[in-house]
Formats: sequence, C-alpha cells, structure tokens
Amino acid sequence: MIRFVMAVMAMLWLPSVFANNLYHASVPLDNGAQTSQQAAKQQGLLDVLVKVSGQRDIADNPSVQNRLNDVDGLITQVGYGETARTENSESVRTLEVGFDSQQVQALLRDAGLPLWGTPRPSVLVWLVDDRGAEREIVWEQSDVALVDALRDSAAKRGLPVLVPVGDFDDLMAISASDLWGGFIGPVSDASQRYQADGIVIAKLTPQGIRWQFFPDASDLQSDQQRGQGDSAAMINAVADYYATRTAVVFDQDDDSQAVTLAIAGVQGGDDYVQLERTLAGLNALQSAHLAELEGDTLRFTVRLAASQQALINELTANREIRLMTPQERLDYAGSEKMETSPQQPAGSALDSSDEGVRLNNEPTLEGDVLAEDDTTLWFVWQSS
Repeated sequence: MIRFVMAVMAMLWLPSVFANNLYHASVPLDNGAQTSQQAAKQQGLLDVLVKVSGQRDIADNPSVQNRLNDVDGLITQVGYGETARTENSESVRTLEVGFDSQQVQALLRDAGLPLWGTPRPSVLVWLVDDRGAEREIVWEQSDVALVDALRDSAAKRGLPVLVPVGDFDDLMAISASDLWGGFIGPVSDASQRYQADGIVIAKLTPQGIRWQFFPDASDLQSDQQRGQGDSAAMINAVADYYATRTAVVFDQDDDSQAVTLAIAGVQGGDDYVQLERTLAGLNALQSAHLAELEGDTLRFTVRLAASQQALINELTANREIRLMTPQERLDYAGSEKMETSPQQPAGSALDSSDEGVRLNNEPTLEGDVLAEDDTTLWFVWQSS
C-alpha cells in the first residue's frame, strides 16, 4: 500500500519536478517548423550543460559539438509549453525537453568538463530600489517583473535564489537605509530566518545594479565580492563563484584512488541517516562503504571519481561538515591512544617520567597522524 501511495504521489508531482530539474530545458519556439524544433533541442542541451557543469562557455567544446548532431539520443521527454503573458509581452510557445542525466554526465566526462552537483548553495537576495522618489526594499511580491527576471536568470544557472517576503518580521528587522549602507549587523540578523548559504545586497540605480555578494552567510566579515551590471550578470557572478569551488572534474584514469574518510561528531541515528544521504549525493565519490564505527566517529572506505581536493570542496560546501584542523586531529589521536594503550609500570625502561628517553624507531604521535593522513581525510559533522 505504501509503495502504491508513493507511486501515485510521484505521478502527481511529476510536472513540477520535471519543470525544476537541472536536466530540463524550456526553449522558446519561433514557429512550429521541424527545423526550429531541432534547433530548440540543441539549444536545450546547451542550456542543460551550462546548468549542470557550472560553465558558460561550452558551445565550442569538440565533444559537445559532436553530440549536438545526435541530440535526440539524449532526450527522455519532450513536450510543449507556453510562457506567461505579461503587460509588455505576449505569451510564447516553448519546447520542454528533458535529458538523460547519466548520458549528460558521461558527455561532461568525455568533454573534460566539471559536474556541479546538488544540493547547491542557496542565495538570499536583498534588493533596494533607488530609482524612485525614495529608496525602497523590493519584496517578493512588490515588483513581480524584476523578481521574475532575477529568478529566470537564476534558473538558467540552476542557482537556488530566495527573495525576502516582506512580512511583519522583515519590516521590523531591516530598512532600506540598512541595506544601502551595507550595515552587517541588521543584514545578518534579518537574513537568519531564511537559512541561506550566501547573501546578496543589490542596489538598483538608473545606471543598473551594483551588488555586494557575501558567499558565507554565517560570517559576513570574512569575504565579499562586488560588481555591477544587470540581474543576469549578478547571478552569473554568484553562480560562477560557487561552481568554481564545488564543481567536480572527473578523473579520466580508470584506476580510481581509494582513501579512508573519517567523520567525527556523529551523535545518533538521525545524524547517520543525514550523513549517508550526503555521501550518496557526492559526485567526487564512486563508492563508499562503512568500514568502522567507534564512538562518535565513522570511517568509510571510499573510491574517488575525482581528486581529493574536489571531494573536500564538495563535502565542505555542506554547512553540516567541516575539515578537522591539524590540532584537532592530534588531540583526537591523543585521546584515542589514552583510551586504548596499556599503562606502563612505573620505573620500567619506557617510563614516561624519564624525559628524553625514546627508542630510535619509536614514532611520535604527530608522525603517526601525518602518516595516516596520507590516505585518511578527517572531517567533523556539525549537526544542526
């Protein structure tokens, strides 16, 4: 019965899932001619490759060019749609195309292009408009055309974007002058409820948009990027930033590297389930198997599909995981040794009270850790 209900739910939700998928494209049609539809399919593939790779300049790649001539072989779904009619434009008929994710990823591998996986960082965009008599914050429903243009640009890059709703809590938390002045305190406080990974303050002027981009919403003092242009340029700058740091370039070598992945701080069943889901979604991993469970630490034997750095970047893009510092690693190894090593009798040849006494071949604790770290990557799970 449960499977039947889930199947029905999947069918009911299929249209919305299809519309929001990274492997879906919606391409305007000039007319119903066959040549126009074929060109739209090819454009749809290019649009999907931009979203999935995180790279904008891919059309000239030889592998991509070759596959454009056989675009039908990658298509899993085709349909027709229509854009919404606005005050300034008529509705336009669109070709809705879905592509096979495995074949698209294989094309990226063959082309030497990266794969920008999911989940992706979400970005909260604060818009303040200086084009009228006085500065005003643009809320989710206050300027539909502007917000729609922003979301259209974000959809083309597969970037999750949030716009504040402008309810009582927002109105009490922040003002247009706070945003225009770039005051970190009010911006940080007002943004917390949205749980975004990054924050953008966009200032709308008659000359265009000037923006400040804070990649880490939890620490607005650590880093920021600035730029100017239109909404598409702003979204491209944000998407390029995240894609450069978290997209994975597949290893072309069939002999994949095996390493140990050690994650401390896993407190219970809920943490384990969430961690398992996180690992399953990583593009830098070919496989992962739980090898050892000791206290709050899990050790996995994993095979890499990309470099170790790509795995580190992809894992730490998740707010619930961070790299263990070298000092934490030494402290952790020391606590393990204290728990597992037998006590030496006082006065023995290896009595710790004899300062400076050490066998020539006896490794130091730091040496042990450094040796293990050649094949072990250590992380800390930060449950929310």
